[in-house]
Amino acid sequence: MKNVIVTGASGFIGKTLVAEIRKRFPEANVVAVSSQVVDIADEHALFAWLDEQSRLYECDHIIHLAALYKAGDWPVHHPATQFNINLKLNVNILEGWIRYFPKAKFTSILSYCMYPSLPHAHPESELWGHEPEDYLFAYAYAKKALLIGQRAYRQEFGGRCTSVVLPTVYGHGDSFAENSHVVGALIGKFVRAAREGAESVEVWGDGLQEREFLFVDDAADGIIAAALGSEYDALNLGMGEAYSIGQIASWIKEAAGFQGEIRYNNNKFVGVKTRKLDVSRMRELLGWSAPTALQDGLKQTVDWYAASLDEAKQVAEA
Repeated sequence: MKNVIVTGASGFIGKTLVAEIRKRFPEANVVAVSSQVVDIADEHALFAWLDEQSRLYECDHIIHLAALYKAGDWPVHHPATQFNINLKLNVNILEGWIRYFPKAKFTSILSYCMYPSLPHAHPESELWGHEPEDYLFAYAYAKKALLIGQRAYRQEFGGRCTSVVLPTVYGHGDSFAENSHVVGALIGKFVRAAREGAESVEVWGDGLQEREFLFVDDAADGIIAAALGSEYDALNLGMGEAYSIGQIASWIKEAAGFQGEIRYNNNKFVGVKTRKLDVSRMRELLGWSAPTALQDGLKQTVDWYAASLDEAKQVAEA
């Protein structure tokens, strides 16, 4: 990697990916694109910015993470907003890629909500011919449109491209607010509850729902591996294993040192029962597998969040 454009670079995964590229390729020019740099949803602004960049260097990789997504039940209430913005982001960056950096390898990040609500591990073939998870249909179809767009641009213009499908990613730098995704929200709840001496922590659902999670450092490593080595339309990138929310809550509780009880709330939104990826193609093609065990990654994340709270407190008291 020599000149790399990363969209969504101010986001949770984007920050870690940019740092990892700079670590592994210290001579590389990594251009971290956030909404503060250019609004990708604004076609004219994006094309003007890309035209300017094309006069400065020859980009060899574009990694597209920029997306509008929020956890919890937000997608249920804002499907049109999500669909509209994400389509603009995706169509604009695809056209900008071919207009200004057609020799660059284009790698996009997809979500496993594109897969149907079935309990088995999803192979990449199930990206087509199935309905996605219903409550995330707008986001899922916008991501499918991105995948179609990549195939179309490759067929017409000969661009090189690939995509990786991620499960829920967690780790340092995540959001730990209560309306975040399940791991971030639970870590925030348990760490704060332990410090406040709370008697209990509420967990949405009955604890039996199963999900697959990927540590953010592993996600960054896998994205780089796919950008460098994959020519497939899409590759599943994950651990290939799902864990119950109850087990995850128990591990987080232990790591946070929380002594109270876990209360399950069956009246809250929880989504489908089980979701996980078939990662055999990634392992066979690139010999890649996620190195961080879930319990270890959760412990690292709990420690990181607790330390960040300590640091914030010291700054406030200074």
